[in-house]
Amino acid sequence: MTKRVKVLEDSGPWIDEDARQQLQEMAELIAVDGVLDEDGLINALKGCTGLIKLGGRVPALTRRVLESAAELQLVGLRSDRFGSGIDLQVAAQRGIRVIDADNLSSAHPVAEWNLALILLCLRNAGAVFRQMIAGTDRWAHTGNDDFVNGELTERKVGLIGCGHVGQRLVELLVPFRVDLQVCDPYVSADVVDRLGIRRAELDAVLDHADILVVQVPHTPKTETLIGAAELERLGEGKILVNCSRGKVLDQEALVERLQGGRLIAGLDVFDPEPLPADHVLRTLPNVFCTPHIAWHAQNAFSRYYGYTAQDFVRFFRGEALQHELTPRMVDIRHGRD
Repeated sequence: MTKRVKVLEDSGPWIDEDARQQLQEMAELIAVDGVLDEDGLINALKGCTGLIKLGGRVPALTRRVLESAAELQLVGLRSDRFGSGIDLQVAAQRGIRVIDADNLSSAHPVAEWNLALILLCLRNAGAVFRQMIAGTDRWAHTGNDDFVNGELTERKVGLIGCGHVGQRLVELLVPFRVDLQVCDPYVSADVVDRLGIRRAELDAVLDHADILVVQVPHTPKTETLIGAAELERLGEGKILVNCSRGKVLDQEALVERLQGGRLIAGLDVFDPEPLPADHVLRTLPNVFCTPHIAWHAQNAFSRYYGYTAQDFVRFFRGEALQHELTPRMVDIRHGRD
């Protein structure tokens, strides 16, 4: 490919300059001028082979837009693998390839926050922090003697969901020599082999886990995946961590169990969000809550652009894409067979 290839770019506020420079060696990057409506986007895409849609200045790629973009071959966007913001069916019909590196871009900070919440819950940090603020703390007293507590090393961990976040968490857990079981019907055999994962059905993972990490997308199949029956099966005195989506847990059932002092939880996501100011979860001592911050690591934001631009370079070189969004992936994300 030559410099004559044109890519319309709505990059958003964060750029990976190295990746951008590599892309500029192969393509002329044309910045979006202002906030475009559908007609403006159709006009801007004339002569463009690619579109980077990571900011908020470009409207949805509807059938009309895609059918009007005669030279468009490649789109990069953020949709958390759900295919939002583009008519994927029309894109497939037109032979337009779609890249979505959203989930991978935030995988590392989310995985690290899962690990952080595990460690915090093992020391009952929610209760200890409240005691420190109230001035009622006692030396070397965490109040979780009857729960899973202390070190993470060699604990039994259950992981529900092993996408990009889950896979990174598996890597982070290696030094702790945990006894890990994973439930994920979609994880590939290559990933299982590479990470040495032991797969199991949901009930088996619940029976196994002293610490349960839930890291699945919210789909019709995963809504309230962990409900009253699953929490009962998890048992007494365990730890539950959720940095995925609030709706994958039955929050009422979880609150009931927490109020009964039967569980310690680390929660970064809720239903609804933001969590109401008077919600009981804000007051329970056996909960460590954070306001959906797991993904929010500013040094990682440039990855959204970087992974996208790198796949554009691969495309122009005729190489395989690493982050292609296919209709099958979207079906999985929506819980469709």
